[in-house]
Amino acid sequence: MKNNFLKNGFYNVFAGIIRIGLAILTIPLLIRLIGVEEYGLWTLASTIIIVVALAEAGIATTATVFVSQDLDKGDVESLSQTLTVTIGGILILATFASLTLYFTADSIVSLFSKLEQSQHLAVVHTLQLGCLVIWSRLLQLTLIGVEQAYQQYRLLNILNTIQNFSLSLGLVGIALLGGKIVELMQWQVITSVLILLTHIWLVRSLVRHVHLRPVLEKKKFLAIADYSFTVWLLTLGTALFSRGDRLIVGYCLGSESLGIYGGVTEIVSAINSFSALPVQPLVPILSGYSRNHNISHSELTQKIKQAIELNTFFALGSAAFLFILSPFIMRLMFAEVANENTLIALQTAIIIYGLFSLNAVGFFILISNDPKTVMRIQLISGILALTLIFLGASKLGLLGAIAGNIGFLLTWLMIFLGLKKLKISNLLWLKSSFFLLIWFTVCILGKLLISQFEFLMIFSIAQAIFAIIYFINIFRKDLSVLFYKNISKKY
Repeated sequence: MKNNFLKNGFYNVFAGIIRIGLAILTIPLLIRLIGVEEYGLWTLASTIIIVVALAEAGIATTATVFVSQDLDKGDVESLSQTLTVTIGGILILATFASLTLYFTADSIVSLFSKLEQSQHLAVVHTLQLGCLVIWSRLLQLTLIGVEQAYQQYRLLNILNTIQNFSLSLGLVGIALLGGKIVELMQWQVITSVLILLTHIWLVRSLVRHVHLRPVLEKKKFLAIADYSFTVWLLTLGTALFSRGDRLIVGYCLGSESLGIYGGVTEIVSAINSFSALPVQPLVPILSGYSRNHNISHSELTQKIKQAIELNTFFALGSAAFLFILSPFIMRLMFAEVANENTLIALQTAIIIYGLFSLNAVGFFILISNDPKTVMRIQLISGILALTLIFLGASKLGLLGAIAGNIGFLLTWLMIFLGLKKLKISNLLWLKSSFFLLIWFTVCILGKLLISQFEFLMIFSIAQAIFAIIYFINIFRKDLSVLFYKNISKKY
């Protein structure tokens, strides 16, 4: 286990780089090909589907935690019970959520009164197709939870990369051929179903040597249900921030402003997803530690320190990169509506997302040991952020809506409470993050002070080289161990 954390983190990061690169390329192309208003409708339909997909009820994370514990104990009977409850439960929930959306799509879209009749019908048809996406995605997430428990991060990330590449390529191709949101959703349905079948094959191959059978045991059912409900509530808090904001902007400002807001937040939300990837493998480690302390406290502290450094590096590094390139990103995405306000909105969002993404280590610590605390923090911060977004959109328009995202910085509480839970000094986080916070500030100020293209490129290259040298210096021992192991396997 000693180096599995860093190795699995690198698998996540490598795949994340590809996915984020695809997003940065795909979103501007879609906006250009189908227009800002049509992209606003796509954002609305996608957001509703993601919100309905909250019916997943936290079973995916629960599968990772409980299967990890079963594997750690070598208890086949308990593993059978876990898989019976999680997979059986998600089949029921996925079917219920899909059918509910199908029959209520028209009523949901009617809430957005600023849509024209043709737009209303298009979104309704798109949502009804999206029911199949929801069903496939919920089952897929649960199977991914099992794969994570088996430490299959390499194969898992290969599948996720194939899915994102296929989806992005297909969406752009359909848009090039003149397709609109209905055709885009049809392609997403095909991609989701095919990838689901691949995950089914992978999980079957993982458990093929284990004699599993359907077992429904009351005690295990209640334990999983209790944990899943808690995780679901904290997921609701996340969704309130990451997707509920789009519903508010669509309601307050209409489809064109929603198209701009959706494009900006889709790009910058990649910072949060990307920076969490290298530290996500903490979950199986912490789940085992909470049960039987399978590693020493000093070794755990070292892993937490390593996770903080990884999270901070990727969060602030990706945010600094996007901030420096923000004028080019803005012109690429919003050629027709690009202006100073759009640039300020993009830069504000980058800073906010870069800072709040520093909560990843605290989130994974608490999700493994005290999910109810995460639930409370996520719900409170989500409600605060949505309130600020609504007030900002109502009073100040698009810029006000973007600025309202600052409410989610309250999630920093997870860092300090998580470290306290493990009896680790909060100074560890401050010491591990301080230098990169200073570097991030320098990058922001440098971009604001430099306007000429040539000097900006020199500054960007210098900062990139500095960041790479810093990363290699911090992780040189771990990188050398991983490199040596890979060479040894070959020879």
